Amino acid sequence: MSSFEGRMKEYPSISLDRFDRDNLSAKAYFLSHCHKDHMKGLKGPALKRRLKCSLTLRLYCSPVTKELLLSNPRYAFWENHIVGLEVESPTQISLIDEASGEKEDILVTLLPAGHCPGSVMFLFEGNNGTVLYTGDFRMAEGEAARMEFLHSGDRVKDIQSVYLDTTFFDPRFYQIPSREECLNGIKDLVRNWITLSPYHVVWLNCKAAYGYEYLFTNLSEEFGSQVHVKYLDMFKKMPEILCHVTTDRATQIHACRHPRDDV
Repeated sequence: MSSFEGRMKEYPSISLDRFDRDNLSAKAYFLSHCHKDHMKGLKGPALKRRLKCSLTLRLYCSPVTKELLLSNPRYAFWENHIVGLEVESPTQISLIDEASGEKEDILVTLLPAGHCPGSVMFLFEGNNGTVLYTGDFRMAEGEAARMEFLHSGDRVKDIQSVYLDTTFFDPRFYQIPSREECLNGIKDLVRNWITLSPYHVVWLNCKAAYGYEYLFTNLSEEFGSQVHVKYLDMFKKMPEILCHVTTDRATQIHACRHPRDDV
């Protein structure tokens, strides 16, 4: 659960993953991914009113996050104010004060975060130094070392501040299994159950709307069976995922709403 309030001291005129309270006065917004705890205020009436009065205010995110957000009718009002920035492609953005006309230019680079489809980290470079905002991320050992834009030549860039997601900054989570270890464990559980008979089904308890696609695709490929989900709309522009999910209940692997939830 994100506890970040939205502002960085180096670049206080932008807001990241928070869109209410003091963040309503930001000159630009950034969304790292489409999980609700990073979207507070994004569809709020105060922000809607601000957008109607602004010619320059924009929301920046990855192209996948843009598609996911606009697939939800509740966020359709963002359509003319949202910009999908290519990942690992430095982009200059002007932060404009609409009252005075003054502007500040910053360079922003989106880096893959490995958390869910479209999730990114933001690297900001400007007059107030180089700053990294991670959002939620998951990286295997050595991945950061291979990120070109975190480096200058053969050394890591001089990053002034890192705004770090600390969800698992707890001694209880000192050892976190790799993504591959988790996947293999789940495959074993699914295999042991669905091979008992054609009537044995598995229900995946998915708490968020996005973030399980790696699991869906791998289970589908492993067992030759699509994963049942409630809606397909969010995946319509992601064919690499769409072919692994279905709304047909005649499958043994389900990630839909559990029947007990309707009781």
